[in-house]
Amino acid sequence: MYVFAPVNLLIILFYGPIKSAGLDPWVLAGGNTILYAVTVLALYLHVKGLSDQNPHAFFRSVYGSMILRMFICIVAVMIYAFAAGDRMNKYSLLICFLFYFIYSFFELRIILSRLKKPS
Repeated sequence: MYVFAPVNLLIILFYGPIKSAGLDPWVLAGGNTILYAVTVLALYLHVKGLSDQNPHAFFRSVYGSMILRMFICIVAVMIYAFAAGDRMNKYSLLICFLFYFIYSFFELRIILSRLKKPS
């Protein structure tokens, strides 16, 4: 995807400056990876819903993928919060939240471009 590889490459290349800025590169890379996997799964559900003749199937796929994405993200944050304890890096989580919006933007663009294509 357009975001996953460049972001992880930047995290690897700028590991030292990211660490010295008080961020956790492992949290950033892990959050990016989780969001990429969830976005790929959501896109699969959207494409499957678009190919169905029933218009309600698409809406079910949109709502289902949204709930799935939120659930996976909440579980990932909770696991990280319990595992890190007092060492939890809130700024890295906020940047992962920014990643969430970026992935959502690209997912929406992909879906809208597929809707505009004539069948």
